[in-house]
Amino acid sequence: MKGIERVELVMSHQQADRVPLFYRDIPEVGARLLNDLGLADREALLQYFDIDFRWVEPRYKPGLVLSNGHRRDIWGVEYAYTKFSEDDGYWGPISHPLIDVKEIEALEEWAWPTLDQFDFSNLKADCIKHQDYAIMTAPGYASPGMLQPVIQPLIGDERSLMDLIIDPEFIEAIIEKAGSFLAEFIDTMLESSDGKINFFRMGDDFGTQQNLLMGPDTWRKAFMSTYQEIFRIAKSHNAYCYQHSCGAVRGMIPNFLEAGIDVLDPIQVAANGMVPKELKNEFGDVLCFSGGVDEQELLPNGSVQDVKDAVFRLCDDMAENGGFFLGPTHNFQVDIPTANIVAMYEAGREWRY
Repeated sequence: MKGIERVELVMSHQQADRVPLFYRDIPEVGARLLNDLGLADREALLQYFDIDFRWVEPRYKPGLVLSNGHRRDIWGVEYAYTKFSEDDGYWGPISHPLIDVKEIEALEEWAWPTLDQFDFSNLKADCIKHQDYAIMTAPGYASPGMLQPVIQPLIGDERSLMDLIIDPEFIEAIIEKAGSFLAEFIDTMLESSDGKINFFRMGDDFGTQQNLLMGPDTWRKAFMSTYQEIFRIAKSHNAYCYQHSCGAVRGMIPNFLEAGIDVLDPIQVAANGMVPKELKNEFGDVLCFSGGVDEQELLPNGSVQDVKDAVFRLCDDMAENGGFFLGPTHNFQVDIPTANIVAMYEAGREWRY
């Protein structure tokens, strides 16, 4: 069975020959896996694990890498790489360029992204190249969000959350500016693929380890109408809507469903309330799930057998009657042994409905 056939069956809440497999990592882990497993490139890695998805994106003409080694995202925020160990690090904003802007009118002066900065001509061919797989928009600008990828880099984490309460008009003005571009961008991206992108992915974190970053009512007031319009556009191109949100987001799921999502990712099982069997029982008839293999404790610290046993239990809880893709609860990190990643996917292939 081809990956796209397997995924389509599971999306329709039917059982396939096995659970579809999803993959995510940080670059350092991807490079290590190629070396450890003796593989030539990323496509060989995805084939080695029998991953059922492939990812595509348009080209960003200005490029993301600056001459000083920093990066600048499409929203104009500059990032620097900070190492927190010998083996890895993270990209963080060096400043928040609109943090001191208070007047809504001043937002007109900011250099918001425009469609002519992107080249969409590669998308159809890239999709055809991967036609045997479920095709998803790639993480990054092709899988946008609103709070974490746009508002927080522009005005800072603290102000972004405070202004949702004390200056919601300013937050709404940013959402309107960003949402206007994203609607046009998403429509063009999906149209340029000739309907061959199966999943449009939104990436935004609305949860912490313990609870939501904001109440459901606050989310509705700030984000609902924009999310509904974005997902409406995606569905007009016959794409499923795949929402990434780390953390304890169980209380936000009704909002996500009303907005139009079809899949929730990554099911951070170590976060409060994100109990796989309970989520499946409560929402499994109207929602598909992706992820669920604990990246906080199990994968870095468990044995190979621990990982396999946990995958079997997870699939027992989540995979019945379809509606579940197996994957990690975050990008694979450098503290996860190669053997545990291999064991995770071996168990996913071995488990049966």
